[in-house]
Amino acid sequence: MLSNIGPLELLIFVAAFLVLFVPSMVAYRRKVDRLWLVVVVNVVGGSTGLLWFLALYMAMAMRTRAADGTPLNVPGGTALS
Repeated sequence: MLSNIGPLELLIFVAAFLVLFVPSMVAYRRKVDRLWLVVVVNVVGGSTGLLWFLALYMAMAMRTRAADGTPLNVPGGTALS
Protein backbone atom coordinates (compact mmCIF):
# COMPACT_ATOMS: atom_id res chain seq x y z
CA MET A 1 0.00 0.00 0.00
CA LEU A 2 2.65 2.54 0.97
CA SER A 3 4.88 1.46 -1.90
CA ASN A 4 2.35 2.89 -4.36
CA ILE A 5 2.31 6.35 -2.77
CA GLY A 6 3.83 9.16 -4.80
CA PRO A 7 5.73 12.20 -3.59
CA LEU A 8 2.71 14.50 -3.87
CA GLU A 9 0.51 12.16 -1.83
CA LEU A 10 3.25 11.84 0.78
CA LEU A 11 3.57 15.62 0.99
CA ILE A 12 -0.20 15.99 1.41
CA PHE A 13 -0.23 13.31 4.12
CA VAL A 14 2.60 14.97 6.07
CA ALA A 15 0.99 18.42 5.74
CA ALA A 16 -2.38 17.08 6.96
CA PHE A 17 -0.66 15.35 9.88
CA LEU A 18 1.07 18.59 10.89
CA VAL A 19 -2.14 20.62 10.58
CA LEU A 20 -3.93 18.09 12.79
CA PHE A 21 -1.56 18.86 15.67
CA VAL A 22 -1.50 22.66 15.35
CA PRO A 23 -3.60 23.17 18.53
CA SER A 24 -1.17 21.07 20.58
CA MET A 25 1.80 22.96 19.15
CA VAL A 26 0.15 26.31 19.90
CA ALA A 27 -0.63 25.25 23.47
CA TYR A 28 2.94 24.03 23.95
CA ARG A 29 4.43 27.27 22.59
CA ARG A 30 2.11 29.40 24.75
CA LYS A 31 2.89 27.26 27.84
CA VAL A 32 -0.74 26.84 28.84
CA ASP A 33 -1.61 25.59 32.32
CA ARG A 34 -3.38 22.42 31.18
CA LEU A 35 -1.41 21.38 28.15
CA TRP A 36 -2.41 17.76 28.70
CA LEU A 37 -6.10 18.67 28.29
CA VAL A 38 -5.52 20.37 24.95
CA VAL A 39 -3.45 17.40 23.74
CA VAL A 40 -6.13 14.88 24.80
CA VAL A 41 -8.93 16.80 23.06
CA ASN A 42 -6.73 17.24 20.02
CA VAL A 43 -5.68 13.59 19.76
CA VAL A 44 -9.06 12.06 20.60
CA GLY A 45 -11.27 14.29 18.48
CA GLY A 46 -8.99 16.40 16.33
CA SER A 47 -9.82 14.55 13.14
CA THR A 48 -13.53 15.31 13.52
CA GLY A 49 -13.01 18.97 12.77
CA LEU A 50 -15.32 20.33 15.46
CA LEU A 51 -13.11 19.15 18.30
CA TRP A 52 -10.05 20.37 16.37
CA PHE A 53 -11.48 23.90 16.52
CA LEU A 54 -12.31 23.38 20.21
CA ALA A 55 -8.73 22.31 20.90
CA LEU A 56 -7.43 25.35 18.98
CA TYR A 57 -9.72 27.64 20.95
CA MET A 58 -8.56 26.06 24.21
CA ALA A 59 -4.92 26.46 23.19
CA MET A 60 -5.42 30.14 22.46
CA ALA A 61 -7.71 31.02 25.37
CA MET A 62 -6.32 29.07 28.33
CA ARG A 63 -4.27 30.76 31.03
CA THR A 64 -0.51 30.61 30.56
CA ARG A 65 2.35 30.43 33.03
CA ALA A 66 5.59 32.39 33.13
CA ALA A 67 8.94 30.74 33.76
CA ASP A 68 8.73 31.60 37.46
CA GLY A 69 5.29 30.01 37.81
CA THR A 70 3.17 33.16 37.85
CA PRO A 71 0.37 33.39 35.30
CA LEU A 72 1.14 35.73 32.41
CA ASN A 73 -2.36 36.80 31.46
CA VAL A 74 -3.69 37.68 34.89
CA PRO A 75 -3.89 41.41 35.66
CA GLY A 76 -0.91 42.38 37.76
CA GLY A 77 0.84 39.09 37.02
CA THR A 78 0.12 37.70 40.47
CA ALA A 79 -0.68 34.06 41.09
CA LEU A 80 -4.25 33.25 42.01
CA SER A 81 -4.84 31.10 45.07
